Amino acid sequence: MKLNVHIPWRRVLWIVAILVPVAAVGTILWLSTRDLSRYQAKLTDQIRKVTGRELKAKVPLSVKLGKEPALVAEGLTLSNAEWAKRPELARVRRITMYLDPFSLFLGEAKVSRVILEGADILVEQNEAGDTNLEMLPPPDGSGPHAGENRSLRIKTNPAFPWINTIEVRDSTLTINEGQGRPLVTLDVASASFKSNAPNQPLQVEAKLGAPRATPLEIAGTLGSFDGWLRGLPGNIDVQGGFGGGKIAIKGSVGSKGTNLQITSEGPDVAAFGPYVRLPLPSGGPYVLSSKASTQRSGLKVEVLQLKVGQSDLTGEALFRVDRSGTSTITVNVDVNKIDLAGLKAAPAPAAPAGAVPASRRVLPSTPFTASWLGRNTLSVTARVGELSGLSAKVANGSVTLTSGEKRFTFRGAASIGNGSASFDLVYDPAGRYGMTTLTGSATRVPMNDLGALLGFDLGLNDAVGDIDLKLRGGGRSAAAALNGASGTIEFGFAKGTWPADGLTGWPGEPMRLLNANEGGAAFNCLAGRFEVGAGVANLRRLVVDTPRATWIGGGYLSLRNEGWEFIVAPEARDAHGVPLATPIRLKGGTGRAVSGALDPGLSKLLIGAGAVPSLTGSYNQIAKQQPSANACALLAPRVDGMRPGLRAQLPTPTNPERERANRRAQGAAPSR
Repeated sequence: MKLNVHIPWRRVLWIVAILVPVAAVGTILWLSTRDLSRYQAKLTDQIRKVTGRELKAKVPLSVKLGKEPALVAEGLTLSNAEWAKRPELARVRRITMYLDPFSLFLGEAKVSRVILEGADILVEQNEAGDTNLEMLPPPDGSGPHAGENRSLRIKTNPAFPWINTIEVRDSTLTINEGQGRPLVTLDVASASFKSNAPNQPLQVEAKLGAPRATPLEIAGTLGSFDGWLRGLPGNIDVQGGFGGGKIAIKGSVGSKGTNLQITSEGPDVAAFGPYVRLPLPSGGPYVLSSKASTQRSGLKVEVLQLKVGQSDLTGEALFRVDRSGTSTITVNVDVNKIDLAGLKAAPAPAAPAGAVPASRRVLPSTPFTASWLGRNTLSVTARVGELSGLSAKVANGSVTLTSGEKRFTFRGAASIGNGSASFDLVYDPAGRYGMTTLTGSATRVPMNDLGALLGFDLGLNDAVGDIDLKLRGGGRSAAAALNGASGTIEFGFAKGTWPADGLTGWPGEPMRLLNANEGGAAFNCLAGRFEVGAGVANLRRLVVDTPRATWIGGGYLSLRNEGWEFIVAPEARDAHGVPLATPIRLKGGTGRAVSGALDPGLSKLLIGAGAVPSLTGSYNQIAKQQPSANACALLAPRVDGMRPGLRAQLPTPTNPERERANRRAQGAAPSR
């Protein structure tokens, strides 16, 4: 027996076509007639009962109609802990809560997805180690409630309904771990967090990074929500892109300790600079393999391999905190090779249009301050097997830095070409201001290479020389120590070139006597001695020999305001240079243009009674007798006897305080 059943599909389609718009219109009318303030008050009360924090909104809830109905709130703030520095833990420009449409028809408001836009979240930690993320319900959130006829039953703490998906856009996360530690700021361009429950794995896809740094794009499992709130995230397994390369972080952070492995490779290692807070040079390609693990009461970070171009190094750092809260940091770095040719300093930021270019500094601008002494115990040891990329090879280098409660020591040494260089900086905080002692020496070292290692242009090209430095000054900063420094600086350089920019402001006659051109002026040797006292370096004697003349002179360099003034008197080697051999005075300094002027009358003031010894003749005799020695360094001690009036004519810095005192005394004198 066969039954024929005919289904009127045309009618079914017409019914569906009519009911769908009717249902949509009904949904819109139903949502528009709901009192959203009731939902807002319910949400605020629920958050207060669960976290003990107050949620406030500047703009009332509104409805966003579309494929997914949503509630939109603007200007939201979540109150912070009582001890926090600012009243709000989070500030959110806009939050969109997408609702489940089926639960709406049942009279419930179930949130399926949340989007946070423009969030500003501050995570803080106090001295006791508590974070403002630790939230507890208020005291009245639990316990017997006789009014509800449940006095014999304990009321459980309310729980906020779990949201499976949270998206974050254009937001900022700031972490403050307490006094003495720098703030950590992350800009979150976009992020998506998904999890079925608070204790389930948290799936993340994010694009974030430090301010003005290369963004980091990651995806994978990032612990759990409950784990992050307790400071124990759990298993971590994320991969992604970073700076045109790849990065992967795997391991766990739990109650048994931390064990993370970080591997990365890319075109430029400078991308890590803002994240590790170090001025890393630009270079690549690089390969990084590192490991972070907890050992007893400390954290150990190991760099198993870091290869940047032809450079290769390994190292480790151990961080510990004792019971008194003082942190101990021990760093050991072993460098097999550093290729400076493959590393470049980060470009300086472009100056704004119309800005006056900065003048060249006389002294290095590296800051030093000892206000942090005693807060941390620091020990750094670095060994460098080979450093290439300079005009001479640098080998067997070592740098040690030790900082404790009562002493700071910074030492370094290396072989440079056929010579060697070393320095020793010691700070002793005993007394009111403490005392800084700096000693250094260089023997047969190329000045170009020494300046490159110090990060400061010494102004000498193709010269090899010796330096002996001894300085001592009181103060808790570099400026204070230099202002009261005392000691000596002796130098002697062999054949080289004085750059053209160092001759700016010289008169025409001395420039022709030097045979100066665009490449600068050549010299055979140069030697002198600074006597430092009360922050002023007095150049008592200076001898410079050039192909056409021998020059002597002296002056001063103020370590306080970096101003200087020198006199130079030449003696020509031939008759053609005699009309050009006129003494000159030079003045300049940081922020001041160099000015030079001829001083013909100075020649008669330098010589004494009787026969006048020849400077060029004495130099030629010394150079002939000791061809391997620096003739300028041997001639310098004889200058006082050959030109007895030189020391009396050397310029000295003026004392502004003394001048003001003299003017006040003259103004207060009674008039006749």
